[in-house]
Amino acid sequence: MQRFLPVAAALAVSGVATATEVAVCTDQGRFVIALSDHEAPKHVENFLRYVDMDFYSGTVFHRVLPGTVVQGGGLDRKLRGKPTLPPVANESGNGLHNERGSVAAARGPDPSSATSQFFIDLGDNLALDGAAGRGYTVFGRVTEGLDVLDAIGRLPTGALGPLKADVPMPLVAIRSIARLDEAALEATPEEGREAALEQRITDAAAAGDPGAVLRFIGLYRAVCGPTKPALAVAEARAALARKDQRRAVFVLEEYFATTDRSDPTYDDALALYRTAVPEDQQSAAQPIGDCMPPVAPEIPNGATASSEQMLTAQTRVKAFVAAGQTYIACVDQVADDEERATEARNAAIVEHNRVVAEMERLAGDFNNQLGAFKTRK
Repeated sequence: MQRFLPVAAALAVSGVATATEVAVCTDQGRFVIALSDHEAPKHVENFLRYVDMDFYSGTVFHRVLPGTVVQGGGLDRKLRGKPTLPPVANESGNGLHNERGSVAAARGPDPSSATSQFFIDLGDNLALDGAAGRGYTVFGRVTEGLDVLDAIGRLPTGALGPLKADVPMPLVAIRSIARLDEAALEATPEEGREAALEQRITDAAAAGDPGAVLRFIGLYRAVCGPTKPALAVAEARAALARKDQRRAVFVLEEYFATTDRSDPTYDDALALYRTAVPEDQQSAAQPIGDCMPPVAPEIPNGATASSEQMLTAQTRVKAFVAAGQTYIACVDQVADDEERATEARNAAIVEHNRVVAEMERLAGDFNNQLGAFKTRK
């Protein structure tokens, strides 16, 4: 192919800590997920890492099976895969089931291959539970806005770009996912809340307080405040001030995907992007013939390799990833070129996704062998 009464009230009464909640803002509306912190701790931690780095903004629901599932969290509006973190170990068999309203981690054939993608069960899909450690891990539940997902599930589907089926028409994007802090939101009157939070973001930026900027951005997103270029620039600048280059890059990539060059903040955004991304990895328009794919290095067997061999492999993997990012930037120029034939642009998207998958596979292989190497020490 990543959270129950409504639980919050029941847990508060019993004295047990309430579940972590996130608000998901989409083109079709807002829904809330209560995360299963206790039952699926690795998946919840993994999901929140993507949330906190703003990975999900601009990703789409790319797979819909009416009455069954809505899946997303990995492809952008042009159906290109986004580079992900290492996969997380399977946590199925945790007592949670793939039933209507559940949120589960999408994965490949390997039960422990889940990264950023997740799906919401629109019906009872108990067959996905599988045997312990072999099913699709449920790590949350939609507690508000399931009707939004039902609406997405009713959209017509078909082939689009490199995907041969099940793509909803039109595509529905995730505008943002943010942690939900009800106490902090209640401290801001509901009437005029978005404007008040926007002003707090502006004031915090003017005061040079990047932590406050990011905190108020999170609250603004949790209420699905409208996307504004100036706020994205403020967030990227604050992220860079906190040395979170990855978040800054994701914020700016979404900015460039949705903002016209004539916007007065565009030059500031471009300058921030050049600060966040090394020059040799920045996009440069090139014909497809000049896009040279990197060659993946061999990964030594960690059970027998020497320290020198492992260090050499680590250096080569890092070089491959850097070269892969440059190659992807080149290939994306082809995918974005509207004057090219549709077949050529789709082929470029397929190649983008192939290289992203290859980088993830190589990093995973190296981490596995590194683990084997360390067990010998």
